[in-house]
Amino acid sequence: MNIKSLEIYGYGRLQQRKYQLNRSFTQIYGENETGKSTMQLFIHSILFGFPGPDEPKLMPRFATTYGGNLIIEIDGEELFVERVYREHKEELTVMYQDQPKDAAWLNQKLSFITKETYRQIFSFDVLSLQHVHQLTENKLQTYLLQAGVFGSTEYSSLESKLEEEKLKIITHDHESGELYDHLLTLNNLEIQIREEENKLQHYDVHTSRAYQLKGKIDMLRSHIDQLTEIQQRKQKEMMFHADMKEWKQLEHQLNIEPVVFPDNGIERYESLKRQRYNNERDIMLRAEKVKQLTKEAAIELMPDVAYETAQGLLKEEPVIKQHEKTLNNLDRDILDKQAAMHSLQTDIGWSRYEDIPLGDSLKEQIIYNVAEKERLLSQLEQLNREREQAKSEAAMTAQERAELEPHIVSDDQYSNGIQLGAQQDELAQKTELYNKLSAEQKRNAAVDEVKRKKLNIAYGIIALAAVAAAVYFFFSAMLIPALAMIVIPIGMIILFLLNKQPRTYEWNILDDEISALESSIAALAGSLDDSFDLSVQRDYRERLTVLDREQKLHKRKEQQLNNSLEKKQAAYAVIVRELEKTKEQLRLPAHFEDSLLHHAYRTVSRMQQLKTAIDQLKTQYLAQQSVIENFRARLADFGGITNHEHLTVAFQELSAIVKSEEKKRTHKLRRDEQLTISERELAAVKTSADEMNAEIAQLFSDTAAADEAAYYARFAEYKQYKKDLERHQQLSRKLEDENFTYEMNTELAHTSAEDLRRSEAEISDQIHELKDALQQEQFELHRTEQEMAELEKDTTLSGLNYQYAIEREIVNRLAKEYGALNYIETLIASHRQKVKEERIPHIISEASRIFSTLTEGRYIAVMYEVELVVKHKDGQVYHPTELSQSTKELLYIAMRLSLIQHLHHLYPLPIIIDDAFVHFDKQRKDFIIDYLMRKEDNQVLYFTPNRSTNIPGKNTLVLERHDKETK
Repeated sequence: MNIKSLEIYGYGRLQQRKYQLNRSFTQIYGENETGKSTMQLFIHSILFGFPGPDEPKLMPRFATTYGGNLIIEIDGEELFVERVYREHKEELTVMYQDQPKDAAWLNQKLSFITKETYRQIFSFDVLSLQHVHQLTENKLQTYLLQAGVFGSTEYSSLESKLEEEKLKIITHDHESGELYDHLLTLNNLEIQIREEENKLQHYDVHTSRAYQLKGKIDMLRSHIDQLTEIQQRKQKEMMFHADMKEWKQLEHQLNIEPVVFPDNGIERYESLKRQRYNNERDIMLRAEKVKQLTKEAAIELMPDVAYETAQGLLKEEPVIKQHEKTLNNLDRDILDKQAAMHSLQTDIGWSRYEDIPLGDSLKEQIIYNVAEKERLLSQLEQLNREREQAKSEAAMTAQERAELEPHIVSDDQYSNGIQLGAQQDELAQKTELYNKLSAEQKRNAAVDEVKRKKLNIAYGIIALAAVAAAVYFFFSAMLIPALAMIVIPIGMIILFLLNKQPRTYEWNILDDEISALESSIAALAGSLDDSFDLSVQRDYRERLTVLDREQKLHKRKEQQLNNSLEKKQAAYAVIVRELEKTKEQLRLPAHFEDSLLHHAYRTVSRMQQLKTAIDQLKTQYLAQQSVIENFRARLADFGGITNHEHLTVAFQELSAIVKSEEKKRTHKLRRDEQLTISERELAAVKTSADEMNAEIAQLFSDTAAADEAAYYARFAEYKQYKKDLERHQQLSRKLEDENFTYEMNTELAHTSAEDLRRSEAEISDQIHELKDALQQEQFELHRTEQEMAELEKDTTLSGLNYQYAIEREIVNRLAKEYGALNYIETLIASHRQKVKEERIPHIISEASRIFSTLTEGRYIAVMYEVELVVKHKDGQVYHPTELSQSTKELLYIAMRLSLIQHLHHLYPLPIIIDDAFVHFDKQRKDFIIDYLMRKEDNQVLYFTPNRSTNIPGKNTLVLERHDKETK
């Protein structure tokens, strides 16, 4: 996974920036405050999301959009990741193979690694390296192992926190802690609760007595409720007794055949009487109106055929006027095109129109010949100018050569001058060598002389000391040591004599060579003039050679230009003849301009088009004229039109005739329609009168009434019957609403009111007896409940139970927390052990290879059995605390790189290095950078303010500071 490019819309001080990154190693160089740290945070934000609420967001000050995008290469495919922050909300866009993806897919593609884990494993900075030097021996061991195996120290921190939480709950000796304190409190509460429970025995007796009294009270209340319900029913029967008697009496009265009368019979009869009177009056008025309309409908009209002919001719008015207008337009167009055609003939010098054949081949030939003539004419002018220029340059070259020849010496003098220059250079070199050798010899001789004098002084001091010792031994009667001491001064004298001044070497051969060179130089200088200058003569001869070569080139160029000029002139003559033939073909005068031939061709073509258009317009003119003449003939056949020639006047007369006839026909049609409607209305009114008489007869028949008086008497009987029936139905609904059935109504209607009052009084006496008994039982229950309440006022037991429940819940919670902490600790330990067993051999092996490479083979292995140690190439084994500062940092880097290499199949993510090598010397820094550049597994982004010159420009990205971005 490699970051190919990143584009920053706005992030901190960076805005509208786009950078391309190398797929393996990129040095990102920039001075302070150019945005290196901001770019690192930007990469983290795009990959894993913007900072949380507790982190700085680095909102841009000058850009409108906060965010940007990365283009990442994964398995040869491009992954586009964009995050922007809009309206206090983060928006993520992921595109892979031109398909949109979501955040879950991106997390899966990143193997669910978090931002913090990525920083601890794949990010290096100088602070993490400096932390290595602040640790003790054991802590350094743990820190290096965790950096290599887990990538961070989170597991150790987590284990320490777990141990603190466990000790806070309960200590290892189980004699202190929160759980121990709550267990003691729980035991004390259990003892107090047992004491309070003994006081509840009397309360149980009162509870049993109260239960029995409540049962008796409930039974008495049930009996009272039942008797009260019976009493209320009796009172209800007494209340509705009179209604029941009236209901029964109406039932006997309605037990006859029902009286029948039509619905709304009176209203219908009176309405029919009024309508019959109105109909008789309408019949008389409508008959009078029909008679009047019959007289008005007698009007004389034009024959239908003549009327239709006049309408048809009038309808053709727009068409005929359009034809007349078209005829005038055609006449005007014909005249305009004939004038245009005459003007075109004048332009090209034609006296009359001639129909000559034209075609695309002729047009292309004209275009080609005119263009070719202009091109050849331009080339001829150019060739003439070049030929004159070549002649001028040849003359100038000949003149310069003639001026240069008198200044050139003979070949012998020129050879002597070359030999003289070579010998002068050789003399200068040998003279310089002789001087250096002489100075070196003198310096060595002075040093040897100082050494010789110092040795002679040392020999003298040793000889004097030996003589003094010999004298001492001789006077001390120690002859053998005295003789031995005498030998030393003798030896010192011999060495003093042998230590002579060194011989001085002579450089005779070099002197002879220098003298010979000086003699030869003097002889050669005598054979030459005083004004001879070798460099000037060399320049003259070189310039003469150049001038000879230029003369040959000028002659060759002039010959080529003459040949080209002859060819172009021949081609030009051919083109001129072709253009003259074209003029004859187009009937043009001989003096006609060649450049206007294409315009003449277009003019002839335009005249042919105009000729065709004029012929077409004349044909259309004749057709339009024929239509108008045909219409005039039809006007003459119609008659009644005085002016046939002026069509406008004819149409006006025809319109007046049609409008007058339309008015007459409309008036007659309106009168006929009114007559028909009036006749229909008269018939309808007569039919309505007959229907009303039949309906009145039907009403009398339905009520068996002979006349109007009998009809009204029958209606009075019907109203009384309906009144009794409605009262009976009203009473029935009332009694039914009170839940009285037909049988109950019949039975109570035959019962006297005195019997009902006597039955109600007996039920009332029974209710009073039961209420007295209920009052006595309630008094007994009240006394028992007061005694129970006094016992319940003591809330000691409930408080103890409540406190006991709270303490038990706390103990259970602490126990669960302690168990959970033990379980988590066990899981972490097992996971650490499993990871160590699986990772440590591979990581240590890879770390050994990397550490050996980074130390240039001085340390050959990293080993881990009981503790982490390194092995030197001389076989010595060192603890990490015994290493130098930079070597410890290299060991830390080797462990981290080994872990990254081990996790490459899961997390092929880029490595970010934030100037982590600032404390290394130049050689070690260049070596580790060279190693990272050769590493191809993970992309490396190296941020630094100190640019390394060993990194190629294609692997370097330079960040520039902008004025508006500085703090």
